[in-house]
Amino acid sequence: MSIRPCLLATFAVALACSPTEPATTDGTGTDATTTTSTTGPTTGEPTIGDGTVSATGDSTTDASTTGDSTTEAITSSAETTTTTGDETTTTTTGDDTTTTGDDTTTGDTTTTGDTTTTGDTDSTTGDDGLGAAAQAAIDALEVAVDGVLWTSESDYPWTVFGLADAAPVTVDNFKELIGPLIVVEDWEAPLEEQVIEEEPWQDIFLDMTTPQDWWTDYELMRAEQYEAIQAVLEAHLVDLKMFRIGEQSGMWLSGAIDMFVIGETADGDLVGIQTITVET
Repeated sequence: MSIRPCLLATFAVALACSPTEPATTDGTGTDATTTTSTTGPTTGEPTIGDGTVSATGDSTTDASTTGDSTTEAITSSAETTTTTGDETTTTTTGDDTTTTGDDTTTGDTTTTGDTTTTGDTDSTTGDDGLGAAAQAAIDALEVAVDGVLWTSESDYPWTVFGLADAAPVTVDNFKELIGPLIVVEDWEAPLEEQVIEEEPWQDIFLDMTTPQDWWTDYELMRAEQYEAIQAVLEAHLVDLKMFRIGEQSGMWLSGAIDMFVIGETADGDLVGIQTITVET
């Protein structure tokens, strides 16, 4: 018997007697065998242990963006909005605040002194150069004529006027001196075409103060009013005159006739009363 066949037989016996162990893997090899349990119920849960592939670790992606990747919402500093923290701005004051001091109007804005109009606003007083005597006459006449009417085909009130340093007044200079006080209506003749009449000033007062048998209480009251006006004129003025100016029809004035009673003061001022009488 040769040696080679004996060695081959011995090697075959050794292989047959060696125990066979299953090959295992650590989860990284491609030929790893997965062992399935046959003793318990199948639950559908994944097999854990060395055969399970972990989905955590470096394979997880962090979806939170922090740090420098955050966009900061701060814009350039705006001086008009108030914010807080890194995402806000600060309100800037200073030039935007209300300016006081010179912008406040005080003192000289109140108009006083010569701009105040008192007293004589209801009467025509002419120039500011009226003397004390003329002003006293005007004040007294305004009280006397208050509420008094001149009775004709229409009733008109009396007004008071004064002209500084205008005396004397005559038919010749009447339009020059008194013309600015006359209102000429569109339907009337121009002032230069109107006619002036001069009559005794007492005549109008005689008509208003001489009692008549037919007078009523109204005429008696009116007579007292005109007596008071006449007394004031005589107490404060001299060289009293009465003028009438209007359109002439035939021998007489007719229509709306402007009527004036005018006197002088010792200072050379003119003071008078004016009304309208309607005669047709």
